[in-house]
Amino acid sequence: MTTLTSGAIKRYRAMALFTGTMLLLLTFVVIPLQLWAHNKTLEKPVAMIHGYGYMVYLIVALDLCLRARYKPIRTILILLVGVVPFLAFYYERIVVRDTQKLLAESQERAAKKKAKAAAKTAKTTARAKVAVGAPATEPEQPEPAAAE
Repeated sequence: MTTLTSGAIKRYRAMALFTGTMLLLLTFVVIPLQLWAHNKTLEKPVAMIHGYGYMVYLIVALDLCLRARYKPIRTILILLVGVVPFLAFYYERIVVRDTQKLLAESQERAAKKKAKAAAKTAKTTARAKVAVGAPATEPEQPEPAAAE
């Protein structure tokens, strides 16, 4: 069972922003240069960087979706935003906000569970001390000498 971590959120955020930036560069710089200036110098490198970056984005986004236990339709939507200009930036904010909320709730539940287990352990220890005959409270401190 995988758990949601802030590292998974940071990885997703970095790759979503990278993929979105490369897609904007490809859409609004490289393609116009190719069409109107007949300049194909940037076409291959930018397209390859975006393509490989998108593959990494898919892995990172899928990891985040599995950790957050998102429904399949939301997972597919998150995976596809890397191919629509500007949508990666918009939806990245939504996903990060929702996932950070899930992480905070998960950490709060874990802290409550840990506190409950500690209280149960303390109660069991106190019962064991009483059963053995030891006092259930802390050992008594020696009384200070009376001033004469």
